[in-house]
Amino acid sequence: MKTQIKRFLLTLGFMTRIPVNVNLGEVKDEDMHKGFLYYPIVGLILGLCDMAVFLLVSLILPEVFGILFAMLANLCLTGAFHLDGLSDTADGIYSARTRERMLEIMKDSRIGTNGAVAMCFDLALKFAGIYYSDIRWLMILLMPIAGKMVQGAIVYKAIYPREKGIGIYVGTVSLGTVIGTVILGLVAMVLAFSCWGVLIFAILFGFAYLFRVYITRKIGGITGDVMGAGSELAEVLLLLVVIVLTKYTGMTPLSLFPF
Repeated sequence: MKTQIKRFLLTLGFMTRIPVNVNLGEVKDEDMHKGFLYYPIVGLILGLCDMAVFLLVSLILPEVFGILFAMLANLCLTGAFHLDGLSDTADGIYSARTRERMLEIMKDSRIGTNGAVAMCFDLALKFAGIYYSDIRWLMILLMPIAGKMVQGAIVYKAIYPREKGIGIYVGTVSLGTVIGTVILGLVAMVLAFSCWGVLIFAILFGFAYLFRVYITRKIGGITGDVMGAGSELAEVLLLLVVIVLTKYTGMTPLSLFPF
């Protein structure tokens, strides 16, 4: 139990800016590998925090401000970790022709034109998707879970295209850990949308596979930036899929959600 708690806290501290002020003792490579299992749980914590901000702000201000503050809360909690990954990935892939140059650009701390466009487009789509959704609070809750699930799906047996970096853990995650991560994401979607949740999960999983294939062909593998980009794009995709299903099929969340 102590080992699992340590792995969870390591993952929480790595993926967010939430302070984990405890003595975790010796950290082994295995702890980092198996910490992927807790990615959707970290996503749930982020989603709950974002949702709480949305609901509280919406009590006193129009919901549009609730959306803005919920998005701001997410950026503060994560340090815009994944958004930075999206911008770096967009800069690298769409600003260079060779694989080596793409990887070099992705390591640059500066944001180029393509990265800035990707960030603005991502934030605009998120805001619009939440605003036009009939279940705004639920989408704010589910988005980080979907993003973390997709990260788990793209990392299994992936190649890390650099010699050094935190991404050396890419590809070393066990099948059992990845299956656990994906199952947690599936459970969240089914709890929210019943049988429709299976379809939503399948679309997200299919996106993860196609995204992985596309990026691997471009840069020869998966990096930390790419994982961040996958998370951001998965959140936008979830919003779009739910809006379409809600509009054209009458899909509604299960009654176990009281809000």
